[in-house]
Amino acid sequence: MWKYYLRLSLHSLRKTPTLSLLMVLAIATGIAANLTILTMHSVVSSNPLAHKNERIFAVQLNAWDPDREYFALNAIPPQLTYQDAKALYDANVADEVVVMRKAGVTIQLPESTEIPSAYATRMTTRDFFSMFDVQFIYGGPWSKNADENPEHVVVISEGMNNKFFKGANSLGQAILLDGEIFTVVGVVSEKWQLVPNVYDLNNLPFEAAPDAYFPFFFSAAKPYQGWGNVQSWSNEEIRTHEDYLQSETIWIQAWVGLNSAEKRQEFSQFLENYISTQKEQGRFKRTPGYQLNSPQEWLNINDVVPKDNKQLLMLSFVFLMICLVNSTVLMLAKFLRKAPEAGIRRALGASRHSIFFQHLTEAFIVGAAGALLGLLMSMGGLAGVRALYSNYENVAVFNGVTVAAAILLALVATLCSGFLPAWRISHAAPAKYLKTQ
Repeated sequence: MWKYYLRLSLHSLRKTPTLSLLMVLAIATGIAANLTILTMHSVVSSNPLAHKNERIFAVQLNAWDPDREYFALNAIPPQLTYQDAKALYDANVADEVVVMRKAGVTIQLPESTEIPSAYATRMTTRDFFSMFDVQFIYGGPWSKNADENPEHVVVISEGMNNKFFKGANSLGQAILLDGEIFTVVGVVSEKWQLVPNVYDLNNLPFEAAPDAYFPFFFSAAKPYQGWGNVQSWSNEEIRTHEDYLQSETIWIQAWVGLNSAEKRQEFSQFLENYISTQKEQGRFKRTPGYQLNSPQEWLNINDVVPKDNKQLLMLSFVFLMICLVNSTVLMLAKFLRKAPEAGIRRALGASRHSIFFQHLTEAFIVGAAGALLGLLMSMGGLAGVRALYSNYENVAVFNGVTVAAAILLALVATLCSGFLPAWRISHAAPAKYLKTQ
């Protein structure tokens, strides 16, 4: 029976190609707009570290101007001074401690005669790799000793490994970072990319993963070029790198891993004691003195999904509904033109049930074609977004949400645009049309 309905539906669509195309385009346009926005919103609003919401925390310390609160976020600075970051790391209270910064470093092979290029790197501590689930194709993190007494070791990205070592296992190979020789101890898989990159929302939340990683505490010996945000409220006189390290300038992100409620309580007590000691030195005069934020709280505080994005998503659904209404009107007009034919079939013994499902099958074909075309159009829309905004390369991507949404929207489009017209024609009175034939 369904084959028969399908054959009748295809014949009907061929008889009115222009009207059929308009219905498909109406549905496809609405679905394409909605899928494009929905796909991006699903990525932007995701929390790639949701499974660690109870275990890892971004640390905020309120060592800001005592006369005025911090001007953004939750009124507490998102970064730490060097002296506070060092104290947090040296305390050795948390299960894991990550202090880090974004830096621009030139990278080249020792024997290269080419002019070195600057790359985005992350100076961090070894716990970064376990805390943020970094995937390796070769090697792994450096040792804890390489953190405490900085060693010339580096972890590079798979892209960097392909560039310099043609994808081969580069463990033990040497590369130059700002002219100094570092030994490769690990290669990070290109499949690893947190979107959003929760660990550093102070910079762009959707930028690509770093090209290289090396021990943070090299920062104490050399003023590597900072590619992250740097802020200060104090009019301190900074003449040397040591002055900078001891200043109230904030430029370091910090995270801690606390694997139990007891450990969190212990770490909170450490922070309270540390702040109390610093208050005696004239610092930390604002309240609250600190904040520990789970990954989800950190995403919310940094407003990764602004209200404008949510409103745009709602508008895309409104636009989809408008397109479906237009498709419904067109389909209703088409089906009513076929009412005499349906009346004759009813008079010859066809049931309302068969008339209804025949026309619903036609609506399903239109809805499925519109969904497929809408899916292709949304892929083009996402490609356009990637071309216009380089930082959205990891956001405007075709994913499982897009496919599932396309299937769901195809069913919705079929029901919304086809149910009423099919019901109307199946309930048309046969006698009315027999008199006119």
